[in-house]
Amino acid sequence: MKKIFLAVFTLSILFFPQAMSAQSAAERSALRECVHAMTARQKIGALCVLNFRFWTDSPLGHQTYKPALAAENPKIFSHVNKINSAMYKTIRDYNIGSVILFGENMTDAAQAKKFIRDLNSAALDGGNAPLLFFADQEGGNVARVFDYSTPSAMAIAKSGDKQNAFLCGKANGQLLLDYGINADLAPVCDVASNPQNPVIGIRSFSDNPQEAADYSAAFSQGLASAGVLACAKHFPGHGDTSVDSHLDLPQINSSLAKWKKREAVPFKENIKNDIPLIMTAHIQCPRLDKTKLQSSKENKKITAPATLSKKILTKILRGSMGYKGAIISDAMDMKAIFDNWSPDESFVLAVNAGCDLIINPINVYSKKDLDFLQDFFEKVEQALQSGALDSKALDAAVVRVLELKQKAGLIKVVADKDAGAQNSARIVPLPQKIVPMDKEQKQKAAQACALIQIDAARASFSNVKPERLSKSGCGGKKIAVFVPFPEKAEIVQQYLLARSCANVECICYEEKRSVSAADKAKIKGADLILVFTQLTGNAVKDKKLWQAAYPASLAREIKKAGAASKTIGVSMNLPYDKKIFSAEDGFGWAALYNYTQIGYARAIQALFD
Repeated sequence: MKKIFLAVFTLSILFFPQAMSAQSAAERSALRECVHAMTARQKIGALCVLNFRFWTDSPLGHQTYKPALAAENPKIFSHVNKINSAMYKTIRDYNIGSVILFGENMTDAAQAKKFIRDLNSAALDGGNAPLLFFADQEGGNVARVFDYSTPSAMAIAKSGDKQNAFLCGKANGQLLLDYGINADLAPVCDVASNPQNPVIGIRSFSDNPQEAADYSAAFSQGLASAGVLACAKHFPGHGDTSVDSHLDLPQINSSLAKWKKREAVPFKENIKNDIPLIMTAHIQCPRLDKTKLQSSKENKKITAPATLSKKILTKILRGSMGYKGAIISDAMDMKAIFDNWSPDESFVLAVNAGCDLIINPINVYSKKDLDFLQDFFEKVEQALQSGALDSKALDAAVVRVLELKQKAGLIKVVADKDAGAQNSARIVPLPQKIVPMDKEQKQKAAQACALIQIDAARASFSNVKPERLSKSGCGGKKIAVFVPFPEKAEIVQQYLLARSCANVECICYEEKRSVSAADKAKIKGADLILVFTQLTGNAVKDKKLWQAAYPASLAREIKKAGAASKTIGVSMNLPYDKKIFSAEDGFGWAALYNYTQIGYARAIQALFD
């Protein structure tokens, strides 16, 4: 393997982005030759996208592999931003091809950048191609790198300008490359067709398929302009679900005709624009594929989720839709998959279906997990030997992964002129692709993204009267602010005080479902009332949940008190609570589509500046 991959770095090797260039037949042939010379373990490792999100040195004592142990034992797991010997061994000895990074890895910028370099060095030390680094940098509440914030997809679309999607995509790409992250698991191409969706919501650009297509394609082009690989997700479409696939296995019963008119539209647009990656969804679509797979854990046959469906990924996505790029799975440690199949089983099923990259096939969060990692590789190797894992599908996937690394500027393929050489083609690693941003560049990007967020909020205004919200008019007014969480209340208080709003009282209503006598007194005594809501998909479905119940109770009491005309409802997440604060009843209303702390700050800026 070292003869194939290991290369000496010299000053004569110049960085050049092969990112968006067409690949010649000769290059593809050379890649196939390199893949043919790889061992089974090298091929399997090349498809693995691992995370090192958490770590513990505690002896856990579990007898069987469990995913995402930190969620079960948060006190004994720590966030990771330094490589250790187990992580180094995992990357080097198992020929891991890619790493996905999370916010837990990025809390210290300098340390995070070193962590990424160290992980990449581990791959090179094993004679492997450089790592492909992924992150979910969508914008809004889904971000992994925090130097500056970009708006959520829905906020971008509500700004009304597709150029804003391009600019936000570019801003995300530039920020990722500052760290050395080559691929963004964005944009979300799901159509927000179900208000009860607990996992997509404002991550979607729109409930209109063509609008979702136009804005997601512009975002992808922005990423490409920064030199970062974009990824359309979650195919065949996760918008019309009311179940979170992190927790269960959702099912969509749309007909093929309806799917073509709605869910397929954004993916078709991105495929037309040569998007290099598409992510699968762990959802059942029985009217697209009714194939049954045996669930080894449940001991029953269930409809194949899209991630494991050859018909959906190979026949429809690659065949009917003509997609030529790489397919990446959603995380395989999500309950929709893990509750039904062991890690090796789901890996084999996904590759056979058409997946090229497998996210979190197994996690290494402790030294003991190295035993499970070894067992995983041995079982997948056995599946390859027995024919359960399709060797042609495996080789094709490795070729597409290496093509991605070419596009990202991480490798080049060279042919040896010596005809007697053992291998006439070899892969040469290029210097790690990092494009630093200076402080001024980051400030400009942050300001541009903030203006897009504020414009989107102002575009949503309904019956909001600017004269009562100006800086000069704020000073002596008594303002009552109802906020769902204490940390968000602190942000609101801070930003209002900075605008000379000295007489402000923030009331936190977390876990409250009805208005108290004290809350009623606040309503009666206020000159201006702001009600921040953070409506979830589950709360749309079940209005008894506090996120829906309390704002509805509050709106009723405000109407009774005759105070609707001095009240503004500020929707921070799903905007489906607009009817609670209707203009017909005299309420004002605004939407931010971003429930992060910076989103709350932007709300105050949009209203008062």
